[in-house]
Amino acid sequence: MEYSPEQFANYFQEWIDNYSDDIKVITELLSLEQAPQDLKLMAVGVLNYGLKQLDLIPDFYKPVGLIDDAIILHLFAHIGIDYIIELKDNRLKKHLINMAEGNEIVKAFVGKEIYRSLMNYVKTLPEEKVRQRTAKMVVQDEELLKEFIKDIEVELRGYQGAKIEDKKTVLKDLRSFLKLKLVG
Repeated sequence: MEYSPEQFANYFQEWIDNYSDDIKVITELLSLEQAPQDLKLMAVGVLNYGLKQLDLIPDFYKPVGLIDDAIILHLFAHIGIDYIIELKDNRLKKHLINMAEGNEIVKAFVGKEIYRSLMNYVKTLPEEKVRQRTAKMVVQDEELLKEFIKDIEVELRGYQGAKIEDKKTVLKDLRSFLKLKLVG
């Protein structure tokens, strides 16, 4: 499907506006006993991304730095969709399936080369160590999990969205940053 720059900007604005809710839903996955460990590992990886140290585009560069965070969440949902559709919590499942549908928007926006690199990047996030914790350490240790969730909650309290004012410039900058960081 073809999207206009206006449509991309509108989707990305919606994602920025819903970012806190998306983070909360992904965090809730970590408490679901029936959620598969692989899904939890991916969840910790993308939540770690939001703790700033793995950011492709710094959040202070608004709104571009916020859009990239939201994109990462939507790609996580797409990657984990086989696990997500098996969840018994219908509220979480519905929210995550809706997020996964954003994959097509991302693919159309960035193009094949950047998309492939971005997907590979998201898939490696569970392996990254943030604040001396890997995803595996967090998922396997109840105390680390509590500490991790607290860190996410603190980070979320400081979240301030942004409005996409100059749509053309924001979209150009977003694509340029992602290309530079992911494919050189």
